Amino acid sequence: MGLKVLALLSAVVASGSLLDARAPTDETDGLIKNLDLTTFPNSVGPRRMQGKTTLADYGFVEVEKTVKGANVVRDDQGWMMGFTIISAGPKVLRVCFYDKGLKKPGDALAPSYNSTTALLVSKKPLGRWTAKQVPAGFLKCLNDPATA
Repeated sequence: MGLKVLALLSAVVASGSLLDARAPTDETDGLIKNLDLTTFPNSVGPRRMQGKTTLADYGFVEVEKTVKGANVVRDDQGWMMGFTIISAGPKVLRVCFYDKGLKKPGDALAPSYNSTTALLVSKKPLGRWTAKQVPAGFLKCLNDPATA
């Protein structure tokens, strides 16, 4: 019975289904630390600041890792950006990116901003990871709004 279990486990790992079940920690941490928000459409656009590019630069510091990505909330609790890693290669990631205004304590209403963006993220050796929106989206990640 031990050999059958080992053979089954080997087949699952070889097929990639076990490996695809969760995002590699390095990729999740890399996106949190290195994703350049200025390289694709998102809510930071209207408030861009010189020299600021990363989630942390814009105050997104409260991190909650998920099975395949992370959600990162701005320090004022008024905004959340998050992502799911759809697939990861050595130089490129397919990512579903979420960007949403949150209702802060004391606010009557939450901001209406809520978008989903399919991204191809290029991992650069010096740490700055750039992203491009995929206009057609991915099977389980369609751009919403459709034009950003």
